[in-house]
Amino acid sequence: MFCLLFAIFYMLPLDKIAPGCYYFRQLGDCDGILSMGNTFFGSKATSGLCQPIIALMPPHATFLESHLGGGHIMKRKPAALRNIGIDLDVRAINEFSCGYPVELVHGCCHAYLARFSYDGNELIYADPPYPRATRKDPDRYRYRCDYEDQDHVELLTLLNTLPCQVMISGYGCELYEDLLSGWNTIALQVMNQAGVVTERVWFNFTPDRVHWSRFAGRNFTDRQRIRRKAQNWGRRYRQMPHKERVAVLAEMMAAETELYNDA
Repeated sequence: MFCLLFAIFYMLPLDKIAPGCYYFRQLGDCDGILSMGNTFFGSKATSGLCQPIIALMPPHATFLESHLGGGHIMKRKPAALRNIGIDLDVRAINEFSCGYPVELVHGCCHAYLARFSYDGNELIYADPPYPRATRKDPDRYRYRCDYEDQDHVELLTLLNTLPCQVMISGYGCELYEDLLSGWNTIALQVMNQAGVVTERVWFNFTPDRVHWSRFAGRNFTDRQRIRRKAQNWGRRYRQMPHKERVAVLAEMMAAETELYNDA
């Protein structure tokens, strides 16, 4: 019954999703440029970032992706008990499909997250538009539903107050470093159209590396084999010089992206 209710919700027309409950902007507020053909600007699929981000995620019962876009994180991670994708861009909502039930919310994630009823078992993954100051050509690379600096301030201020686990992707900049000064952060080398760049992930929890290893393998013996292999590869990776680590990581991300696109 639980999954059936999700499926029914997923099939509702956009004008029937939570009527009177969430804040919806007019579609005119979402006019703009969407670069790279069928891929959303900032997509984690093109950069090969999906697997490192998913591997960092802690256990959770409810998963909320606040800026769904192409939904590549949602599509590739193991399903939570409840899965919610939010986007102001109607195209993102209309084109999204997944192998498990997902509640789709067309509207402003700020309002939705502020009103959501939390029990502490949620994980929010936020991948907002890159701050304009971090883009090589801000006038060329724009989102259909773009952010001004004040939008970033409002989002980060809100995420700082929520009683749940949160992950945020983006490029390092003074605005983010100031507003997320107490958060953990890691840097990931990414290969995209501009070459090798550094993307950051901020998070307000301590990573549990054991969590995802529980999902890998057909049985206990197979999971133990995979865990030993992963630990061995990790040791070898740590021993590499920095430039060699970057080259190996970029190649593995590119391979993972190719395998996903061919699936």
